Amino acid sequence: MSEPSPFEIAGRTAIVTGAATGVGRAIAEYFARAGARVLMCDISEEEGRSAADALTAAELEVEFRAADVSDADQARSLIDAAVELWGSLDVLVNNAAIQVEKTLEDTEPEDWDRLMSVNLRGVYGCSRPAIGAMRAGGGGSIINIASVNGFWVEPGLAAYCAAKGGVITLTRAIAAENGKDGVRCNCICPGYVDTGMAGRYLDSQENPAAARAEVAQLHAVGRVGQPADIAACAQYLASDAAGFVTGAAFVVDGGLSLGVVARP
Repeated sequence: MSEPSPFEIAGRTAIVTGAATGVGRAIAEYFARAGARVLMCDISEEEGRSAADALTAAELEVEFRAADVSDADQARSLIDAAVELWGSLDVLVNNAAIQVEKTLEDTEPEDWDRLMSVNLRGVYGCSRPAIGAMRAGGGGSIINIASVNGFWVEPGLAAYCAAKGGVITLTRAIAAENGKDGVRCNCICPGYVDTGMAGRYLDSQENPAAARAEVAQLHAVGRVGQPADIAACAQYLASDAAGFVTGAAFVVDGGLSLGVVARP
C-alpha cells in the first residue's frame, strides 16, 4: 500500500475566493482532488459556475457561490454557506484580488478605494467570520494570497503594492491573535504566474511568446510560475504538516525577488 500524502486534507471543508480562474481555480482543483469539499467563490457567476461544473463533472465535491468579498455581508454569507453545506469550515483561501496599473499620482481615489476594498478589506471580511467558525470546529487554516509586491515593489503598482503589504501584516496579526484557538494564518507571496493578471499582461504584448521568454529570465529558476506552483504550497499550508507554521509569508516566486537574471 502506498504511503498517504504528507499534505493530507481529505474530508476537510475549504472556501477559495477568486476561484473562477487562474491561481484560485488551481487551488480549488488541487484541494478537491485531494479529497476536500470545496466551496468556490467568485464575483463572476458565469465563470465561477463554469469552473465548478467542470470539477463536478470530474466527480469532485465542489459547490459554487457568487459573492463580492469586499461586501462584509456577502463575505459572512459565504462562510455561513460552507458551514450549512458541510457542517464546518477548516480552510479559507483569500485569493480574490484586482490590480490597478498606475503610479500613485495617477491613481484616482475611486481606483484606490476599489482595490483596497477587494484586496485588503476582502481578506478582513472573509477572515473575521471564518475565525469563529474554525474555532467552533477546533481550529483551521487561513491562507492569504499576498504577493512579492508586498515587500518588493515595482513602479506603476502603488495601490496594489500597498494592499499586498497590508495583507502580509494582517496575516501576522490574525496568526498572533488566534493561534491558541487552533487557527493558523499564513500567506503566499507569488511572483509572476502565467495566468490571471500576469498572464493577461503577457498576452497583451506584441509578441507574447517573446515576452514570456524575457520575463522567464528574470527568475533564478529560468521560468515563469504556474498556478500549480501556488496550489501545492496552499495544500501544504492547509494540511497538518504545517501545524507548527503560522504568521509566515511564503515567497513562491522562482527567485524573481532575488534580483538575479537566470543564465540562458
